[in-house]
Amino acid sequence: MRVTIFHALRDQRYSFSPPPLYLLSPQFPLLTSTMADQPSVSIRKYIKWGDNASSEPTSTLVLTSPLKNFIDIRVLLPTSPILDPPPLEWAFAGTSHSTPASAEGDKPAHTVWEHWVDSKVTNAEEVKDEGDMFLQDNGEVLESGNMVNPETGKVEKYEECWVDLDLQGGKVGWVLKMEDGEKGSRGVAIRIGRWIEGIIRRGEKVTVARWKYKDDEGGPGWIQEVAIGRFDYPERMFGKDLVEVGKCFEGIKGEVWKVMESFTWN
Repeated sequence: MRVTIFHALRDQRYSFSPPPLYLLSPQFPLLTSTMADQPSVSIRKYIKWGDNASSEPTSTLVLTSPLKNFIDIRVLLPTSPILDPPPLEWAFAGTSHSTPASAEGDKPAHTVWEHWVDSKVTNAEEVKDEGDMFLQDNGEVLESGNMVNPETGKVEKYEECWVDLDLQGGKVGWVLKMEDGEKGSRGVAIRIGRWIEGIIRRGEKVTVARWKYKDDEGGPGWIQEVAIGRFDYPERMFGKDLVEVGKCFEGIKGEVWKVMESFTWN
């Protein structure tokens, strides 16, 4: 579905084993920087379980702000052209923190993602996942650890390969949050340049959305690439200007979204 707008996740915890030896060789240098104060837009290139071949069954896009607020949306790739919308594999949002590799080289860089809203569970704050991170010569990042394979239900070794996209377009970003304790509602929306992603949980109901700003022959505008449920957003989400931290906007259903972070970059 194409929408042009012109308005101004799981119960299990994870344990991690040492990474494969080949990841520690000189040709796979360890991450030594957390790229503080820089937003990022990352796609997953593949996931590999145990000794199985790598594959990528999803369209996975992660937006991370300078203060390490993040949103991670994973929708399964269509197996048929009639599948609309694509099934949601997982979506979650929260905050992350990283530790660099040790100077001695005996400990790799490590990142922990703490969830605040999750499509798989209602108790998102009890969920966190983590992995060891290895920077490759080509700029890609390998994440290694153990977690539950959704196909088998068992804890298995995994590798994920992540690629950072160029931050093109308007260099404006923000983080919005919404919470209504009485209604059991929580939501997060993040913009990094040309990308916006959002997730809302209202009790057992989850809504997920992804937009990309495009300049094409149909004219410039925000194109909705993922729409699972109706995302009741404040119209100011699609404005060109920065929004002020602490400012509140009302969504279509009257829910209040607060600006938690607002930023630009060079």
